[in-house]
Amino acid sequence: MVNGSEQNDLGIIDEGGVAIDNGRIIESSSSQLLERKYSAPRQIDASGEIVLPGFVDPHTHLVFHGSREEEFQLRQEGASYLDILKKGGGIMETVNRTRESSQAELLSIAQHRLNIAMESGTTSLEIKSGYGLRLYDELKILRTIRQLQRKNPCRIAATFLGAHAIPPYTDQEEYARIVIDEMLPTVRRGNLADFCDVFCESGVFDQEASTKILKAAGRMNLPAKIHADQFTNNGGAKVANDVGAVSADHLIHSSISEMEKMNKTGVTPVVLPVSSQSLLNHQYAPARELLSMGLPVALGSDFSPSNWAIGLLTVAAIAARELRMKAEEIIRGITINAARAVGMDHRIGSLSPGKSADIVVLRAPSHKWIGYTYGERMVDKVLIAGKETVREGKLVN
Repeated sequence: MVNGSEQNDLGIIDEGGVAIDNGRIIESSSSQLLERKYSAPRQIDASGEIVLPGFVDPHTHLVFHGSREEEFQLRQEGASYLDILKKGGGIMETVNRTRESSQAELLSIAQHRLNIAMESGTTSLEIKSGYGLRLYDELKILRTIRQLQRKNPCRIAATFLGAHAIPPYTDQEEYARIVIDEMLPTVRRGNLADFCDVFCESGVFDQEASTKILKAAGRMNLPAKIHADQFTNNGGAKVANDVGAVSADHLIHSSISEMEKMNKTGVTPVVLPVSSQSLLNHQYAPARELLSMGLPVALGSDFSPSNWAIGLLTVAAIAARELRMKAEEIIRGITINAARAVGMDHRIGSLSPGKSADIVVLRAPSHKWIGYTYGERMVDKVLIAGKETVREGKLVN
């Protein structure tokens, strides 16, 4: 069993177990000790398997309509993500498809994806809007996320990402004003989001506009998250530090000095290696440097129409190969550090007493199989708040 509660110690317990009552963890210890100490009406056998905290995905774009396989073909031929965006493809292609979809259609599509995530071991996740880019459609996406929250046992953090791209026939200054003066107040009044995010990147939102949007969100009690420096060093990490963001995500081209400051500002770095692989440009966040700085590196899927991967065990495999992250670092990255990146580390992310009994049981002889394999058929059971949600790799009806 792997507790996962310490920054430099996974708290591995051989032949361990977890005692649960009313959906919360009472104690994690050796199975023999727990059997002597407690009586239980039901026991779940995990013999020959490993028990970990439920996986947490701190960065997804789960709610959208359509796919972009043709764009992937263009990237294979050498086109860049930003070039495709400038020509009206990329995000804007998905925006158009999502605008044409009803809320009921989006809910059905997103529910199917969420089921796959839960069967892959994810017990909590963040979902962003951002494929509406006008008030009505951003609200439609956020309301879909709230519906998913009500319908499902997993924990979902909703992030308003109205500043995901600049729509045609407007400019950065005008669209940032719309986000600040029209979208944010409506989102806040409806209690539709837990965070506000912005895509701080060359050709999208610069430092000044990103800071204005996130500070406006802060005045409305919406904590900041940021897409930072994915394609260029556009100062996204600096914005994250300046506004005290909960997390800064991507960080491929961020300056070392700004990343070092995150130890003081409390910003959690979120790296997204599968997203980098999907872009075919072989550019990854400097995870080893971030870890050497003592930062709590989180890992996310960045599931989106340009990056069709939702299982965190797949993310783990890519992190091991492309970022040279070790199994222990990966486990913290998809549990306690990821929980911190969505502001939930006091409730989930480890098997500590008092936390929600969110647990994943894997068919593996050792925790070192995380990253070593690609995770196919590895998830056996998933518990959320003590209730068995997945059994033998399939959702329990």
